[in-house]
Amino acid sequence: MPGIPVFKTLLLVLLIGLVPLQAAPKPADEALKAQIADTLTDKLHSPFRDYVARLYQLNDFRPLWIGPENASNYAALLNVLQNPLYNYMHKNYNRREINQLSFAIDSGELPASELPKARARLDVMMSDALLQVLHFLRIGDVDWGLVQRKLTRLKETQDIHAAWDIKPKKLPDPRKLLEQLKTGRLNAYLRRQIPLESRYRRLVAMLEKYRNMPDFPPLSEGRKLRPGSSDSRIPQIKRMLKFFGDYPRNKAEDSEFDRALAQAVRSFRERFKLPPGDYIGNKMIHYLNTPKKEYLKKILVNLEKLKLYPHQWEREYVEVNVPEFKMRFFENGRPIFSSDVVVGRIDRPTPIFDGKMTYMVLNPTWTIPDNLVRRDLIPMLKKNPNYLAEHNIHVYTSYKPNAPEVELDFQKLFSYEHSDRPIPYRFVQFPSENNALGRVKFMFPNKYSVYLHDTDNKKLFGYRYRVFSSGCMRVERPFDFMRLLLRFAGRGYSEAKIREIFDSNKPTTIRLKKAIPVHIVYFTVRRQGKKDYFFYDIYLHDKIIWESMTGHKKATFRVPQKRLDPLHKPKKRKRTLPF
Repeated sequence: MPGIPVFKTLLLVLLIGLVPLQAAPKPADEALKAQIADTLTDKLHSPFRDYVARLYQLNDFRPLWIGPENASNYAALLNVLQNPLYNYMHKNYNRREINQLSFAIDSGELPASELPKARARLDVMMSDALLQVLHFLRIGDVDWGLVQRKLTRLKETQDIHAAWDIKPKKLPDPRKLLEQLKTGRLNAYLRRQIPLESRYRRLVAMLEKYRNMPDFPPLSEGRKLRPGSSDSRIPQIKRMLKFFGDYPRNKAEDSEFDRALAQAVRSFRERFKLPPGDYIGNKMIHYLNTPKKEYLKKILVNLEKLKLYPHQWEREYVEVNVPEFKMRFFENGRPIFSSDVVVGRIDRPTPIFDGKMTYMVLNPTWTIPDNLVRRDLIPMLKKNPNYLAEHNIHVYTSYKPNAPEVELDFQKLFSYEHSDRPIPYRFVQFPSENNALGRVKFMFPNKYSVYLHDTDNKKLFGYRYRVFSSGCMRVERPFDFMRLLLRFAGRGYSEAKIREIFDSNKPTTIRLKKAIPVHIVYFTVRRQGKKDYFFYDIYLHDKIIWESMTGHKKATFRVPQKRLDPLHKPKKRKRTLPF
């Protein structure tokens, strides 16, 4: 076949070989199949060309969208292409050409000789559009490889070990996709591709809301406003708080600082983790002046992050949202327990990953990792040689179970401060009120050696940004969480038995008969009820992702000099044991 491309020749040979022997094909059907093969060879210029060709090859080059047998899928896809749920970025998805071809075919304006070509072109364009939708839903617009390279670069340039188990999805296997198309239930299939559906839907709705946000003029700074005061800025503040959902829509937009505004101010401050109160100062004015584009950017980045996750999570699971400093236990999609948490410092970020909680330890010991011995313990011992005795830390010759306890050779240890060699000691803090892990730790074994645990330093929960650990997550309500998990333990533990364990001061492992999934996540946007919550990008993950998205890509990442707002003074809290 001189002059015919090899790819087209192979398609035609395959087409002839797949013709059923028992029934003579209709000439019109054969003409359409030939036109589909021709379109795939010469007319389709798309990143998904090979995938689409494989899809038709598996279907004997028969149409996937046109014809009575494909009517339900045809109608479903046309709706999907313009549905914000599947196209909140207003992508083209071949819509213009699909509409033109559909009109030309349906209007009867094409001669009969041109119909097979137009119908084949329409069918292939719709298949390619479906692949674009699937790519957007499952993979999105982020170059996750670039994100990972930037995180690795942070370690090299800033000594920041920003770990994130990024596992982007792939397109479905063509055979499985074809099976789904043949069921005629495309809507149901595409809905199952939506990641963490309820959250995704809320964020898409939020995106539409903030796209329609009025362009409020910037508020000027000035004197602090309190209940009972009057000011020319208050009418606009009320309009803004109405949009955000803090101030009632049926209330007047006058210049009086009334009781309703005071309540709205408290709500706004709580949503943005500002110090509590019913006053409006310049700090709150700054937050009210946040530009629309910043809200949109944050929502779009969080929609992209969702695409790393499945359609839904398990029936029961633990979620720790790092930028929110919050952990929750979910059951049947609803949170039944929550607690504030302290997370890793900005130079020692808590890793983002999934695990399975299998046991908890009461009266835990703490074995200090080598990296913390170098970073923290050695400098502390140089300042205070009695630090080990004061904090009940024992020294062993190795990590072997029966390694003997020894006196520490300070000079020998100090020589390892800036070395990569394994430290020839094991440092273990015994159980006590002053143990860094508190009285209970919750274990989900992982390569990062991080976990949830109690803490001896409760005052840290009073800070606005709770970034004080070396990666582990400290739980404010550890004993309530412990009681919740006891129902998954292998045998019953009465409160008297738990008290006995605590009183013994001996490490005691309680294994769970059912492993509980743990998801450490990084979502900086959340909708609860009718209110929207935006959290500070403490580790700059959002910034890295935004600068790795289509239309905003930057090859490198630069850490800004200013990372966090000043911390407010913590409230003093008294430590109490659970029983």
